[in-house]
Amino acid sequence: MITLRAEFKKIKRKKIGLTMCALIGVQFVWLLWSGSRPDENERLQGWIEMLHSLPLVSVIMMPTIMSVLASRLADVEHKGNTYKLLNTLRRPGALYHAKVVCGALFILAISIAQFLFVIALGYARGYAGHPEWKYYGTTFVLNLACCLSLYLLQLLLSMLFFNQMIPLVAGLGGSMLGLILMYVKMYSFLPWGGFLSAAQVNMDWNPETRIIHLYYREYSPVELCAVAMIFIWIVVFYTAGRLLFTKKEA
Repeated sequence: MITLRAEFKKIKRKKIGLTMCALIGVQFVWLLWSGSRPDENERLQGWIEMLHSLPLVSVIMMPTIMSVLASRLADVEHKGNTYKLLNTLRRPGALYHAKVVCGALFILAISIAQFLFVIALGYARGYAGHPEWKYYGTTFVLNLACCLSLYLLQLLLSMLFFNQMIPLVAGLGGSMLGLILMYVKMYSFLPWGGFLSAAQVNMDWNPETRIIHLYYREYSPVELCAVAMIFIWIVVFYTAGRLLFTKKEA
């Protein structure tokens, strides 16, 4: 707890919360713009349509947002070159745990704000019925896991490189890759495509009638493996990051 408290004190004047609010605000504007004037049919399937849009927005924007978050949390030690000094104050790896927990708390706050906004927006637009809480709850948990895996990856890169432009460019590249993957398959074993694997809704478009049919997803064995890969990436990136951070402190 002392190390975590110290971590929050170090970033007190870095305005990370304000930066995250600005980036998430872009997501909110995107969601407001899409389907801003729903017709009767769109209101009938509004909740499922919102659940379909959310992972598509996240797969494009979250890699960049996580890269900014990780970079802001990691650059303090780079600027002060304090990795070796930290070993005299705390056991090796303690600061890494604090950075992981600190970032996870930011991610939790972002995810809660995102889902509260989506639900409030659905009711404001007059969508029929109520959200399917089972699917919304599953999406929330998987979305949180995807963000955490990307954050751990970006934290690893931010610790590895002194120049923070490199992990930031990697985050932007992840966003572009997510956009490409979106047009290939609705699942991916790559960390940047985890949001697609976590999507609870599939779309069927009839080119003749030009009617879009949305339906809740039934996972195939391969797609379930892609979902499990999200949690495997968390373990891999956490372990690699801890080993790297401990080595830097030694």
